[in-house]
Amino acid sequence: MKATKEYVTNKFLEYNELCFEGKLSLPEIKMVRTRKSLGHVKCMKRRKLNGTWEFYDFKFCISTVLDQPEEEVEDTIIHEMIHYYILSNQIQDTSAHGKVFRQIMKTINTKYGKHISISRKKTKEEYDQDLQIRQHIVCVAHLKNQNYGVMVTARTRLFLLWTTLENLPEVESFHWYITTDPFFNRFPRSLTLRLYKVAEEDIKEHLQGAVRLVKQGNVIRKCSSSLH
Repeated sequence: MKATKEYVTNKFLEYNELCFEGKLSLPEIKMVRTRKSLGHVKCMKRRKLNGTWEFYDFKFCISTVLDQPEEEVEDTIIHEMIHYYILSNQIQDTSAHGKVFRQIMKTINTKYGKHISISRKKTKEEYDQDLQIRQHIVCVAHLKNQNYGVMVTARTRLFLLWTTLENLPEVESFHWYITTDPFFNRFPRSLTLRLYKVAEEDIKEHLQGAVRLVKQGNVIRKCSSSLH
């Protein structure tokens, strides 16, 4: 299923009573199209006179990109409710998923038979469901250990990362492309050098029709022909 605002609101109210004794006020519910996470809590913060931080203006965000089993959607909602509980009560935890978070998570999982976790990686099937057409600037690097690495970046970081790769001894060769193939939706836009291992056959399949980029001095431009 894909979550809706009505569904998330109803589940928030249900689990607020069940797991949090009805102590959570209903925040602004936002449905977002993001690939970075299944859900997150946004808020503002300000420093108090005693030097500690105060959190306010909460937004409870759930992604609508992936079609997931309902149980996993519920676990995501409760996961974010734990974050919201800690932040809205100004509780100091040891980290984002620190001791307080883990204790609340363990209690809910044990008492109510849930399967909330610290993090959850998307499956290949879920990545394959994301077919939205977006333009990507993609680097494909052939490494000296014979592996292939992929990196997607923002246009503003292209020149810097291109130059960095030129001086990386473990890189045999690399090329940059512009493509709209949904395969590359699964990779985050890197601001620093980070290559993700991929199979050679995936590179050949998903770069069909990509436009090659070339660098001449301080200028990066499109090649006159597409890759076939």
